[in-house]
Amino acid sequence: MAVPKSPLSLVPWEQDGFLRVKVEDEEASLSQGQEPSLGHTAHPEAARLRFRRFCYEEASNPHEALAQLRKLCRQWLQPEAHSKEQMLELLVLEQFLGALPPKIQSWVGAQCPKSGEEAAVLVEDLTQTLDKRVTRESPRDTAQPPIKAQPERSPEFRKSPE
Repeated sequence: MAVPKSPLSLVPWEQDGFLRVKVEDEEASLSQGQEPSLGHTAHPEAARLRFRRFCYEEASNPHEALAQLRKLCRQWLQPEAHSKEQMLELLVLEQFLGALPPKIQSWVGAQCPKSGEEAAVLVEDLTQTLDKRVTRESPRDTAQPPIKAQPERSPEFRKSPE
């Protein structure tokens, strides 16, 4: 895939190579020690990040760490609301997004795909758009043959200036 050297500016919230994200009030309440309810309707990405960023040192012992991880996982995957297939799809989607090149990953992630299939379609669309942009920026003229470099002559064969 050809990626132009110029920065991608396909989305308004990604300028200067930075992805702008709005932090929800729920994150502030978590930092103040308030526990979100198990059935909360927070953005799934926030719950996923809390699960993925869990730090073992935050727990007082291994059993507490395991219990906190289970709780965070349940908040992210919501087994009471999702089927096993839906939870597996969330895991596959996360892995797929993580395997993408960083700029494509940030753009596709900003679109909030709900499935791996939706994410794959977004990647295809973006790739096609970028390929078209590259093709327009560097048109090829097939009427002229490519220019071949002339071999450099050794100094003894050069004419000396008179």
